[in-house]
Amino acid sequence: MRVNPAADPATEVSPRLPEVVARRLSEDPTVTSDVAETVLWSLGSLGHRDAHGPAGEFDAAGVFLRAIRVRGFRGIGPETTLHVPPGPGLTLVVGRNGSGKSSFAEAAELALTGGNRRWDGRSAAWREGWRNLHEGESARIELDLLTEGDDPELTVVKEWAPDADLTQAVWTERGTGVTENDSAPFDVTRWSSVLDLYRPFLSYSELGALVDGKPSDLFDALHQLLGLDELTRAQERIRARRLELERAARDSRQERLDLLGALEQVADDRAVRMARLLRPLQPDLNAVSRHIFGTVDDTIGPDGLRAIVRLTLPTSAQVDEVAARIEECGADVALGSTTDAEADLRVLDLLRRAREHAGVVGDCACPVCGRGTLDSEWAEAADASIAQLTARVDALTRARDQLNRAVRAARGLPDHVPQELDFDPSNPPTVDTGAVRRAWADWAALTGAEYTPDLADRLRGAHTRLVDELELLQQGTRKELDRLDEVWAPLVPRLATWLDNAREVALRANELRTVKRAEDWLKSATAGLRGERMAPLETTARWIWRTLRQQSNVELGAIRLQGNAGTARRVLLDVTVDEVDGAALGVMSQGELHALGLSLFLPRATVEDSPFRFVMIDDPVQAMDPAKVDGLAMVLATVARHRQVVVFTHDERLAEAVRRMQLDACVLEVQRRERSVVEVRTSSDPVRRYLADARSLVRTPQLPRAIADELVATCCRSAVEAASQSRARRDLLATGMHHREVERHLEEAFTTRAMVALAVMGVGYNVDNLNKFLARDEKWLVSVLRDVTAGAHVPIGRSMRELISDTERFLAWLVR
Repeated sequence: MRVNPAADPATEVSPRLPEVVARRLSEDPTVTSDVAETVLWSLGSLGHRDAHGPAGEFDAAGVFLRAIRVRGFRGIGPETTLHVPPGPGLTLVVGRNGSGKSSFAEAAELALTGGNRRWDGRSAAWREGWRNLHEGESARIELDLLTEGDDPELTVVKEWAPDADLTQAVWTERGTGVTENDSAPFDVTRWSSVLDLYRPFLSYSELGALVDGKPSDLFDALHQLLGLDELTRAQERIRARRLELERAARDSRQERLDLLGALEQVADDRAVRMARLLRPLQPDLNAVSRHIFGTVDDTIGPDGLRAIVRLTLPTSAQVDEVAARIEECGADVALGSTTDAEADLRVLDLLRRAREHAGVVGDCACPVCGRGTLDSEWAEAADASIAQLTARVDALTRARDQLNRAVRAARGLPDHVPQELDFDPSNPPTVDTGAVRRAWADWAALTGAEYTPDLADRLRGAHTRLVDELELLQQGTRKELDRLDEVWAPLVPRLATWLDNAREVALRANELRTVKRAEDWLKSATAGLRGERMAPLETTARWIWRTLRQQSNVELGAIRLQGNAGTARRVLLDVTVDEVDGAALGVMSQGELHALGLSLFLPRATVEDSPFRFVMIDDPVQAMDPAKVDGLAMVLATVARHRQVVVFTHDERLAEAVRRMQLDACVLEVQRRERSVVEVRTSSDPVRRYLADARSLVRTPQLPRAIADELVATCCRSAVEAASQSRARRDLLATGMHHREVERHLEEAFTTRAMVALAVMGVGYNVDNLNKFLARDEKWLVSVLRDVTAGAHVPIGRSMRELISDTERFLAWLVR
């Protein structure tokens, strides 16, 4: 029976995402350059990866399963090997419950992935019973794989010592020509990424979980499979940056409010002013900086108070020295100031003025009395009188000069009231400087004082009062500084830190707006790309569901991914029940749920980019009704045209459906004997089926002989062709040839002889040389092949029973 080739599951290779995103950015007129740069930045570190490429390097491709060799694991005791035909094709592994068939499936999954989904979430008893009871000394799993490339043979081994736990296995891998002693440790990192993305294993317990498990799990798996995991990481990167910027702005706002609360509790003028600056939603950061770091006019803060502390006065000794000098000079002046001396001074002063007048105008009448002439004779007599009087009053004159100098020295001691003691009335000072300013004003008033006998005492008194008042003020100021240090100083680092962060937030405000717009654009673009890339998988899933559901009244429509990174994510299944929209999952039978799960698994596991060319499904038939089993056989046979499909089942219905529908499949039967001895034998394969059909035709007397002979020869020819294709596929894949190349060579071998030549001579065969090649080995091979190819058209010179027997001999030689 032929399968509709149009229904083959296939997906196209998606283009690389960075180029797609860059093109869409350039084509969107609403996108500004800063938004585009942000989106491309989010993809920057991811842009050199293929759209479907995993995060790590994985150089294996075209991986087929060749054999599973098991000892001492689960239901298998002595070592048993399950050989499966490598290359595309359907293999059914059948056997009753407890025969050990699922142990092969679990062993393969454990050897390649390191875990087993069937055991996940189960009790410890599931994991503790992993050793076989009859072969408990050692346990070993060996997985033979066939890959493309120069090193096609790959063997993965897990082996446990007798006392080792499940997680304590020695896990190794080895390639072509490598001995077991030279095996390398299994590279978990290399395999994990592709196994997560293209997981080829599906157990019975997973069938339901694919549909009714966590919604986000299936979403993430499909999203990654579609090659959109780069966009997911880009969204996460943009989202993380947005959250970082928003968190910084939010923290800055909260810290500002916390600082306002703290400042209101501080009885400090600086705190009052700082609170005034911080109160607006957008504070003046430059003003805040000036206030924190003291570049404002701070006359009442610590700088002003420290200036008060730094004020100094002349020492008492300095003041006493000046006062004593005034007193001494004053006494000398008082002693010399007699009546005669005062008269002499007045006369001396008069003579000096007259002499100066005469010197200017020459001989003239006396300007005082008008009598007499101020001539040279008078000038001579005046000079003699001046000299005499000067000598007589010299002591008093010197005393008065000394007193004037002493007074000038006293006037140099006081200073004007310093600015440090003056405060703005709108900002009340934290210390009272009134007494000091009054005392300093009295002290400063002495700068213009004339000599009086009490000047020295007034100088000493003003200084003493000022010293006392200033000392009291400075003591209070120091205490106030200490108090302010206790309440204000701890706030300064907080304010400085907040200021730095606030400036950074202000600088990043534009970036935050850009990041938000970029995030919105990327979410929208992701949704569009997701829909485009989901379409082929959706088409395949719907075809599988239609084929599987058979008589089910549940129709599967669109499959949509809803949500984005950082939000609720789920897969929306557009289903109808009897053409009415509804919650189909709630009314589906278990068999329908499993069919739906298979519809979602196979498109994921068989995408073109997967390095695994095999899928392994354990017990998919159990809950399906007979109609769905037929659909399942059709689906598996179609997938097997391009994939190696290995199905484990205890249900005979699937094998029966394959035989009844004449679908090509290899059926392996697993039997378990005493003490966990497991045997595997071939129950059916295309070659056996064709030979069995030939024997059946020979034993059918109702058929006319000519027709029976033609049909028997056709069956023998089909058996030879099937065996030739199997050997050619096996040998060519073993050379590392890409599976597409293998299939191309098989398709180009149009005739039976060409297929045999490809199998025994390789891709460089020449059909004309086939007989010579066969004759070199066994001459009878030539005649058997001739009769097999000709018997379907013309009578041959041998009986059909003999032809069947010779065909079996030919096949035994061919597949050796």
